[in-house]
Amino acid sequence: MVYNGSAVDESHVRAGARKVADRWCRNRGADWSMGEQLGEGGTASVFEVTSPDGPRALKVYNEKFSSGARGEIEIERIKQQIDIGPHDCPSLVQVYHGGEFSGRLCLLMSRAPGSELEKHLKDVPRSSIREIMNQVARACLFLQKMDLCHRDVKAANIYTTPDFAKSTLLDVSVTRKLHDPVGLGTDHGDQLPVLATARYSPPEYLFRLIDPGADLWHALTVYQLGALLHDLIMRTPLFQAEYEQCKDNRYRFAWFVATKIPAIIATDVDGDLKFLARRALNKDWKRRSELKIEDFLNDPARSTLALQVVGFGRRGDTPPGGGLAAMHARLDRVADKLDEHLAKYFREQGVTTRHEVRPGSHGDASRSVELTWTNSATGRSETIRFQFEIQWIEKSPGACFGGFAKLTRTTTVDEKKQVQQVDFSLPDIPEDEETLDETLFDHAIQAFEKLAAEISRAKGNRVAV
Repeated sequence: MVYNGSAVDESHVRAGARKVADRWCRNRGADWSMGEQLGEGGTASVFEVTSPDGPRALKVYNEKFSSGARGEIEIERIKQQIDIGPHDCPSLVQVYHGGEFSGRLCLLMSRAPGSELEKHLKDVPRSSIREIMNQVARACLFLQKMDLCHRDVKAANIYTTPDFAKSTLLDVSVTRKLHDPVGLGTDHGDQLPVLATARYSPPEYLFRLIDPGADLWHALTVYQLGALLHDLIMRTPLFQAEYEQCKDNRYRFAWFVATKIPAIIATDVDGDLKFLARRALNKDWKRRSELKIEDFLNDPARSTLALQVVGFGRRGDTPPGGGLAAMHARLDRVADKLDEHLAKYFREQGVTTRHEVRPGSHGDASRSVELTWTNSATGRSETIRFQFEIQWIEKSPGACFGGFAKLTRTTTVDEKKQVQQVDFSLPDIPEDEETLDETLFDHAIQAFEKLAAEISRAKGNRVAV
């Protein structure tokens, strides 16, 4: 039977899946019964079922994904899910068993508590964002240890409890082995379909710009975690306005996804979360890949000790944050303002610095704000230098500010110098962003705290963040 996508046919598909689920339960015995429908996607419908061991979720695949070439691919994906086996990761769905029943493929999974996170983005308390990200990141790390990448991390694939205290990552049918060059149905033939959601796919995956492998899957995971963080901060799905605008033109929407820098502006969200989301959504996969999945974990003590290592005695809260000649003037104004804000910030932390603005590593197209101070807290002779370089970048659809941050600690012991240095690239910010000065200052503070944490763990002469 061929379905043409009409409302009548979709209703028929749903009814057919429910009948299969009901027969599946009756076939298992009197202790099994049907419950409500939990969700429906392009591949399958999911129903809640009651079992002797408690609530479960039963996935019933559509007819066209249960037979023929597509069915063979889904059978292999089901086997891959079952191979994950019973596990101890509380934020990842459990898969028990699956196979063919009554002409359909079925999969029995744990029933994640709560409901779909995407439907409750506007209700998530700001105080819950870190823990939601922490639990989802731990699920991604668990899969990574099993040599797997999820490929479709998004709020619609996450269930969360009404109090947002427990979140569960679902749909491990989209997992891919990190070192598998072929995959299951995605790298055969000439079409090379993307097994993910377009709006949550970075350019290199959406347009297959780099070969499948560990680098691609790591960059994809970081991007999707950043997109999830964006949705929690902005309380709306990524590129939602563009999606509504381009419903009938998927090529234009793909262009938006590949080129537009999403705004992440919220006065009631901690600066480090906004900074992390911007870095994770960087269009350049190499710069984005400087992040690790561990960066999304909730580590409340991550900055206090690190800042003490470089001589900070934290005092109070972090403050809130047309032509070559015009470009140079704009760079000078932004850099001078940034230097002024940073010098004030460091004074408020009890640190006296030498600070200056100089041309950056890209000449007239960049400026470097540098602050240097002596740290006597360790009892040794230590000099700390923080460098925050901004660069004017011309790119479609408009100019933006990029750059990098670097922290160097030089220690002198018995007239011998040991140099430790850490650095990373900064996320791009549109040049015309209304809050550019505040955003750059916020980035500088978050970059400094992140670098301080890295240098406190550094053993050798240079550690890449």
